[in-house]
Amino acid sequence: MRLAAISNPRKVFGTVWLSQLISALGTGLTEFALGIDVYQRTGSTTKFALVMVCAMLPVILMSPFSGALADRWDRRNVMLVSNAASAAVIAVLMLVPGRPIGVIYAAVVALAVTGALRDPAYYASVSQMVPKNQLGRASGLVQTAENVGSVAPPFIAGVTLVVVGLDGLLLLDLVSYGIGILALLIVQFPALDRTGEDTDGGEQSLWRDTVVGWRYMMTYRGLLYMFLFGSFISFCVGIAQVVVTPLVLSFASAATLGATYSAGALGILVGGLVMSAWGGPKRRVRGILIFGLAQPVFLILASLRPDAVLIGIGLFGYLFSIQFVRGCIATIIRAHVPDTMQARVFALSRFVGWSTLPLAYVLTGPLVNLFTPLLRSDGALAGSVGRLIGAGDGRGMGLLLLVLGVGFVAVVVISYANPRLRHVEDEMQPDAGADEKSPDEKSPVTSATS
Repeated sequence: MRLAAISNPRKVFGTVWLSQLISALGTGLTEFALGIDVYQRTGSTTKFALVMVCAMLPVILMSPFSGALADRWDRRNVMLVSNAASAAVIAVLMLVPGRPIGVIYAAVVALAVTGALRDPAYYASVSQMVPKNQLGRASGLVQTAENVGSVAPPFIAGVTLVVVGLDGLLLLDLVSYGIGILALLIVQFPALDRTGEDTDGGEQSLWRDTVVGWRYMMTYRGLLYMFLFGSFISFCVGIAQVVVTPLVLSFASAATLGATYSAGALGILVGGLVMSAWGGPKRRVRGILIFGLAQPVFLILASLRPDAVLIGIGLFGYLFSIQFVRGCIATIIRAHVPDTMQARVFALSRFVGWSTLPLAYVLTGPLVNLFTPLLRSDGALAGSVGRLIGAGDGRGMGLLLLVLGVGFVAVVVISYANPRLRHVEDEMQPDAGADEKSPDEKSPVTSATS
């Protein structure tokens, strides 16, 4: 039941966006703090890493179906129920005596499940609230809110835990979900035009709705190639996440490592803010490929010397560029995918994109073990590649980043040569681009099964 109704689309978007930013920050703080709690109580890196697996794996597994649910149901209601369920999980966690490790894992899984249901509905609802010519900026704002939820917690969770403790932090998260629920109660989402949906004269099953989403992606094959490009970016991010810590610590202190990570976090936040202010280029595919090419340049820069400043600049530029690629992908979906299909497409984008992260985490250790001997002072490549990037402790990890960067350049070149990816915006909506429409005009609803 609504307490009141804010119906102006711009005000609705601003209200929902701000509440989701607060909720994202609360969720990020909780997940990070629970991981710290598990590590402090067990001293086990494996059990600590399992918290991250519990936060990621349900999202990947549920993505093909969660998008179909968000397209079937009222998106505002999906977000309301998901926020209420998340709040209930936090409340239960606060009430369980002693919070056993197994209960923490179960809570993280439950929060991941509710998030997997909420996020596609939120992403898809943006195109209902924002004029077509502002979708790029809106995508940047949504991304900035997500970035705050992922980047800020490591920097502020420590202080927050000291001041209010884990119980206090959980209470703050509970309040953040309450704010999200209140915001959704007082807004009214613009009506979703479902004209042209293919139901075969009856109610479709969830499975068939999911299949329709897959079929849509396979019909516009450039969309699939765009998501695969995003999955390679995720793969590189996963390897960089694992490699940077031991790479910096091989020649510098933990304090220097923290400064290096701060540079990367700044790149994420600044990139999101610039994307929200600019909106990206008119041809979003060009933005994907240009900023995609910038990423390996910065990866290679970070690999060249055991120098914290160089690595910090590389991380800043690398993560800065990623924000534009992701923002442009989101804008293409919002501008060209039918409104009634968007939640499924966003969910599939996440499914394809995140699927390579676990692989990256698994492969990084063996890859480091493979490259490390090659650049020891007496290694096989010390007299050749070692003259370019140095030899000795940690340089094998530098070589891994260098090889990853060179491979990344090849992937960008192959992607540019693919006409289905290069012209995906024209193929999906050949009659008019998003920026050429009036603010109130909606993209035509196209059936994926027609």
